Amino acid sequence: MLRQGCRKLWMAGCVLSCMLSCSLAGAQSTELTSHDNHALLYAHQLGFSSQGTPNIRMRIADGLSVLRFTPKEDFVVMPAVSGGCIVKLKGGKTYEVTISNAKPGDYQYGAIVARSETPDGLKNAAEMCSHASIATENVPVGSVFALKGHVFDNRENLLMTKRTSDLVSTEALMKSVPQDSSVDGPEIYRELMTYPTASISLKDTSGNVQIEHQNLLWIELPDSGAVFHDIEGEDGKKNDMLLNAQIVVTPDQAGKLAVIQSADVETILRGIVPAEIFASAPEAALMAQSIAARTTLIAQAGTRHSADPWHVCNKQHCQVYRGLSGADPRTDKAIEKTRGQILFSDKKLVHSYYSAHCGGISAGSHETWGLSEKSYLVSRTDDAAEKSPKFKSDADFIKWWQKGSDMYCSGAPEGQQAFTSTKHARWDVRLTREELETLMTKAGKSVGQISDISVIERGASFRVTKLRITGTKGRVEAVKELPIRRLLGGLKSALFAMEIEKSGNQINAVHIYGAGFGHGVGLCQTGAIGMAQRGKTAQEILMHYYPGTRIETLW
Repeated sequence: MLRQGCRKLWMAGCVLSCMLSCSLAGAQSTELTSHDNHALLYAHQLGFSSQGTPNIRMRIADGLSVLRFTPKEDFVVMPAVSGGCIVKLKGGKTYEVTISNAKPGDYQYGAIVARSETPDGLKNAAEMCSHASIATENVPVGSVFALKGHVFDNRENLLMTKRTSDLVSTEALMKSVPQDSSVDGPEIYRELMTYPTASISLKDTSGNVQIEHQNLLWIELPDSGAVFHDIEGEDGKKNDMLLNAQIVVTPDQAGKLAVIQSADVETILRGIVPAEIFASAPEAALMAQSIAARTTLIAQAGTRHSADPWHVCNKQHCQVYRGLSGADPRTDKAIEKTRGQILFSDKKLVHSYYSAHCGGISAGSHETWGLSEKSYLVSRTDDAAEKSPKFKSDADFIKWWQKGSDMYCSGAPEGQQAFTSTKHARWDVRLTREELETLMTKAGKSVGQISDISVIERGASFRVTKLRITGTKGRVEAVKELPIRRLLGGLKSALFAMEIEKSGNQINAVHIYGAGFGHGVGLCQTGAIGMAQRGKTAQEILMHYYPGTRIETLW
């Protein structure tokens, strides 16, 4: 008889060449039930492999009605994972996973308005919300865990609006949250109250095998992996993705199929590093990127996606991930050379943010997101001097912009490969008044005929942190770099100055002179490539972008 953990197994025995095994080793009292395994899927503490390497659960897809995949070799399905049935199936054919009898989960929601490592760091944001008559609460997230005598601590505190089961009212409340207390605009926090449930079925396309189980199926793949079909990427396009290790299929928040890969950190990095930096970059830059991405993986686990059955997602919200489809021998080598290396500041994990191009001047974490300023995330120039220039006016910045600079990210040394991202060192755009008014309308912030556009505040890096646009029907203000960039039609960065073209008191156009691409905090990927081309080591690169930190090898 099959153990209770398997809800249903159906096989056409005369055709099927797979083997069914239900091991009875071990006492029943020590085995996990199906419910236990469902609960463990939502536990956000890190697990560890037998080699002592942390395991990460990576979101691959959700919102699916059907999942199709083609394993390269024979593989194993464990309907209830530990303590359940083991089903060995043949590779080389396509299988389908479907969902039925789905029931979405129950959740509570809050709008996150600020983050801080300590509760004290939330006081200013809490006071701003209080003055706006918005009730808030402090919710701690993350965890502390140890490995080989080292303590990982990725805990942080979230200030959010009072949690409620009404998502619509929470989303409406987001609009009234004071912008100065936001992190690129509030985001929704979801807290799981009851698990989503469904029946998950796996079958081969020939109809010879069907496995059905409640709530989850675990698929153990060989190193050669399986091709998962029609997986949506960051750009919205659907492509095949090669994955190995363990795949979990379970209902998502809305009762559709969610697909998760559970693998050790080093395996996950093989799909992150080449997706985040040119695989043809010098080895030292690839090694620096590997260490930064590894640190980010550990730091993010358990602090994001609190209501989802995964630690991190495969999008820019966490880190872009393309599975083994994007793996490259050059980045694989860099990952292996830095195996287990993590960045620390004192006893805390470094927040190893990185962006494509800092424009020659990196940004501080406070000016960009309103986070507590960290000693290793402050504004500095992207060169050996490391002291940011002091611009007194837009005219000063434009002179610097026109002159150009000998920054690490400004271009390759003579005789070496120039990467396409260096084109972001300097850029400009001209917007007519009519174009600005169209942008305001599209953003739902129409102010009538625009009469003025002005910078109200700048950060230490000269990035715009508060912008005001005034018109005949009112004015609109954007706070923090990403909302400002979006309001102006998707600027490459917030490091810019403006020249206003006027006829009398009327604006005709605004000419924007900008530098860089992305938020500019932490490691500048183009700058890391430039440093490597100038003979700098991975450690020197990381110490430049995260000064005062250290590298520890933990596994």
